[in-house]
Amino acid sequence: MKLLLKLLFIALLIPLAAIGAENREAGTATLYLLEQGKPVAGAEAIFDGSRTMVTDRDGWTRIRLVPGKHQVQITVKGTGGRNTIYMKKPFEVKAGRDTKLIALVRSDDNATGTVREPLSATAKEAQKSGVKGVLLGKVVISGSGRPIAGAHIFVKGTSIDTRTGADGSFRVEVPADTNLSLSVVHSAYSASTINNIVVKPKSKYFKKIELTPASMELEEYVVLAPKIEGSITAVIDEQKNSDTVGDVLGSEQFSKSGDSSVASALKRVSGITIVGGKYVYVRGLGDRFSTVMFNGLHLPSPEPTKRVVPLDIFPTSIIKSMTIQKSFDGEIPATFGGGTVLIESKDIPKEGGFAKLSLELIGNDSTGKKVSYNPDNSIALPAAAIRGSDNFNYVNNDRLTQEMLQYRTLDRKETTLPPGGKIGLSFGDSSEINDKLSLGVSVSYFYKQTADSVDDLEYHKYVYDINSRELFHDSDTKAQVTSFRTQQGGMFNIGADYYGDNSLKYSYFAIEDNSDKSIFSSIDYLGDTEDREKSYLEYVTKKVATHQIIGHNHLLFKGIRWDYLDDLKIDWGLEHAEADRDEPGTVEYNYLHQTSGLNWDQKSWYYYFILKDIVDNYRVDLTLPYQFHDQKNYTKLGLFHYKKSRDFDSRRFKLSDRDASQTTIKLSDDIDAIYQQGSAGKGDLQFESAYIDSDSYKAEQELNALYLKQLYSITHNVDLTVGVRFEDSTQQLFDAKTGKPFDPLETSDIFPGLGVTWRFLEDKMQLRAAVARTISRPDFREFSINRYKDPITENIVFGNPDLKATYINHADLKYEWYLSADELFSLALFMKNFENPIETVVRKNDAQGNEMEQSYANAKKADSYGIEVDLRKRFGFINETYGSRYLFAMNYAWIQSNIQIDPDAYPYFTKRLTTHDRAMQGQSPYVVNLQFGYDNPDTGDSAMLLYNQIGERIVSLGTDGNEDIYEQPFQKLDFTTKWRLYKSRRFTYSLLFKAQNLLDDSVDLKQGEKLTQTFKPGRSYALKFSMKY
Repeated sequence: MKLLLKLLFIALLIPLAAIGAENREAGTATLYLLEQGKPVAGAEAIFDGSRTMVTDRDGWTRIRLVPGKHQVQITVKGTGGRNTIYMKKPFEVKAGRDTKLIALVRSDDNATGTVREPLSATAKEAQKSGVKGVLLGKVVISGSGRPIAGAHIFVKGTSIDTRTGADGSFRVEVPADTNLSLSVVHSAYSASTINNIVVKPKSKYFKKIELTPASMELEEYVVLAPKIEGSITAVIDEQKNSDTVGDVLGSEQFSKSGDSSVASALKRVSGITIVGGKYVYVRGLGDRFSTVMFNGLHLPSPEPTKRVVPLDIFPTSIIKSMTIQKSFDGEIPATFGGGTVLIESKDIPKEGGFAKLSLELIGNDSTGKKVSYNPDNSIALPAAAIRGSDNFNYVNNDRLTQEMLQYRTLDRKETTLPPGGKIGLSFGDSSEINDKLSLGVSVSYFYKQTADSVDDLEYHKYVYDINSRELFHDSDTKAQVTSFRTQQGGMFNIGADYYGDNSLKYSYFAIEDNSDKSIFSSIDYLGDTEDREKSYLEYVTKKVATHQIIGHNHLLFKGIRWDYLDDLKIDWGLEHAEADRDEPGTVEYNYLHQTSGLNWDQKSWYYYFILKDIVDNYRVDLTLPYQFHDQKNYTKLGLFHYKKSRDFDSRRFKLSDRDASQTTIKLSDDIDAIYQQGSAGKGDLQFESAYIDSDSYKAEQELNALYLKQLYSITHNVDLTVGVRFEDSTQQLFDAKTGKPFDPLETSDIFPGLGVTWRFLEDKMQLRAAVARTISRPDFREFSINRYKDPITENIVFGNPDLKATYINHADLKYEWYLSADELFSLALFMKNFENPIETVVRKNDAQGNEMEQSYANAKKADSYGIEVDLRKRFGFINETYGSRYLFAMNYAWIQSNIQIDPDAYPYFTKRLTTHDRAMQGQSPYVVNLQFGYDNPDTGDSAMLLYNQIGERIVSLGTDGNEDIYEQPFQKLDFTTKWRLYKSRRFTYSLLFKAQNLLDDSVDLKQGEKLTQTFKPGRSYALKFSMKY
């Protein structure tokens, strides 16, 4: 580790010297071949009838020639391999100088060519000695604004020929007071030429240049205002030009796969699994090892025992792209295990407005079925019960009991499940006020409602008797779960672009998710315990709201000297965000199968859980681009402040009949009838508090970070990225009743990251390598001294104040082959080593029968390693016209892990674990995704089959000889088709149909060979109509 830090320090301070020298006696000729503005790759350029060169993906080639007159003949392979001669052109080469040849192919299979002769010695000297100005610019993808690295920049009438850096920027000195023509060429984009550029003496002139992806076939009016945000070509280009290992998803992929939430979209990425339908596991590592960020800033979580936002409530409709960064570079938070999910929202349109309306009809296997439910689940507990129990006051009075008996119904009702639906609205526009200011706004909103029922949910419980060393069948449970879910949310953006490359944007995002569940269970005990019928009525609202201000400033100081601070870029962000989870009145009651019949067990439970999570997050990045050995480099310095506060209010109440066996209530009646008897004075029903102070908690975390990142472009083909991040974190837990702070958990560390990228075969291939060290800190309640009841699992949980942070060492190697603008192949290997990994541990509470207790412990060590393969390929090699409309995509991840737990580390729990040497919890040994179908890149029409399967994974540890419980492999096959019904110059109408989980596979959990849980999530269907202006 010390050696790595020394190497990083040396790399940050000592620039690498260029090797080799130019042959000054010869000259060069540079050829650019363009067709309708797009580079032509693979064309043959025959110089002087004997020397053949081939244009690269930028339509570029260069040859060294002796001074004198020469001739070039350009040929291109046409249909059927036929050679078509486009141009013969004479030109002259001068010693030590470059002659530029620009060939423009016309639609009639002919070409026009221009020769830009090198400047004469006199002109060149005049250019050197004349008054200069500085031309600065940034080349970006039209619509998304993402930087384009490696674009060729040349200026007519000068010797300037350079490339953009990693951030898309360039800087050149040009003759002042001269009408200049600037040309930009890149293989993946249509070329652009900007005329009439005049730079004043000893001043700077900034120009932002937007290029359209070359694979986009756009009508003329669309070319003027392209909307390609989140397109497949754009996200693949972003992945290619990234300086880290990772994967990128875009809005076009969400649309074609039919994924409506972030959780469903992420499962298409290699090495990613989704646990519980909402928590992301990257490379087999769970939520404690993952971070989710929104526009570069943290999100709060509405989950009382999790630090990450549940991704099933996050809609893809507001998302432009998602980057899953799998190597650490110092720029992202050091809480990094498997990877960080970087979500970027859709932006304000830069040019031209739009308006979109979508209507969706949703159904599933349960639509039209008759089911049991309760209609009053959304009714909160009476305010008097909450006020009376504030400040942990004990509640017990007759007046409140009477109110509790009458405020809602509890009986089962019958209903027919209706189909669901969704409506979406969005619009945006921007306007150029003058040549220095443009303003824009965008708004989106959606409302979604669904209904579902699972009526074949089964649980089977087995208990290992440590004395007889036998496994006993304890109980069987069959349950029906009826769910009604509504979601609504949207986003509002308003922003301005001003004075060239400067921007300011305010964004407000809000989502509300309401879940109404009625769970009716029949529990059959195989021993002497009385069988029972359990009713659990729950209503949960989750909300996330963020306010963000994002700014970008490009500071151009007066003067033309090549100083570090005359070209400073500042990117900054401010955020205030809140997440809420409201469970205002969940009710549980049971009936027992007794000799006299089915009778109420004389107690009902009421749950009130309220959580508020508040995040304030600020960041500022200062980037200094500069040129070193004719390559674009940059130094980035960043400051990051993060403060999170959490307040969780957990209360339980009990309404019971204290007359017990002497009661006058008819216990076999329905629950509402029993409550009516209690209101009439029968029995001795009493409502009272039944919770302890430690069930609630308050907590804070404050984290400050400083990081330095350096990109060295050693040559055009080799980049070195060095990052160092310092983080200081304090996590503080408070007693909810007294406000007294417990001992804080403090960490202060330096985290290094090193990455190398080598591009070869004309930039079509690249090899990446990365090493890093990061951290995973315990969550708030994991290191507390208290015991509490988990509101989700109902386990009794013990905090462990002796927990230590986990430190992780990473190594990555990835090969990438970019076959075309939307085709690729990649192979990645990774390895991770964990110091003091934190694991969830459990034990059986002997005093409470089969009740489980849970805690957390540091294991001795853990290791994880694996392979990831990605392929995206069209069938154009079979038939260029029709084959290119068919697509095959796949990714496969093979992951292995091992964790070793010391039985004496936390003996109350760890000694009774069945296994102490096993795979890490939640890690699947393999994940596979397949995709095949029709995908027309010209029209956007598609019909795709998508297959996903994950390997078995541990979901719960076994104790006292019981084996660990594994979730079995689950297969999911989806079909999605999208067709453009009609398109005019103003309107586009499209139709989408999707059918999900066509195999109707079941979710099974096994303990050894014993089935412990099984259910079928069922199939779902949706038909969506969209209209866009």
